[in-house]
Amino acid sequence: DALRVQYLKEHGIELLLCDIDNTLVPHDVADADEEAKAFLKKILDANIQIVFVSNNVEERVARFAKCFDLPYYPFALKPLPKTYWKILKDFHYQGKKKKKVAVLGDQMMTDVLGAKLSGLHVILTNQVVERDLTCTKWNRKLENIVFYLLAKRKKLVKGEYDE
Repeated sequence: DALRVQYLKEHGIELLLCDIDNTLVPHDVADADEEAKAFLKKILDANIQIVFVSNNVEERVARFAKCFDLPYYPFALKPLPKTYWKILKDFHYQGKKKKKVAVLGDQMMTDVLGAKLSGLHVILTNQVVERDLTCTKWNRKLENIVFYLLAKRKKLVKGEYDE
């Protein structure tokens, strides 16, 4: 199931920091497909601003963002919070206003951890495809251990979600 705009509205989200690779499109697909375009259009039509945040290189992130004429932050070094802090400052969402910001991503060890370290609302999505870069495959192995431990403690079960 796709992220519902109503969920974002109910949580007061005004700014969505969105990962690209394997969140919106596969990491090896340069441009947005129709599904990604439709999803992002729904978010924008609800007057929620989108900023792309990616660990990928400028050329790849700029090409993707150009389709939408949206701001982007490449080579974000997630999970380090530095880029999230810069975005909060650039878009004037510091202090109490940062409750109006959410991060959407597919990786626990980068997107989720970076958002949590920055004190932001986080939305973990399923990856678009199973294929990954080699470095991401290692992250996924570690992520699976974390998911296992969380499921054992009945805190989070991969594939189940709760709005």
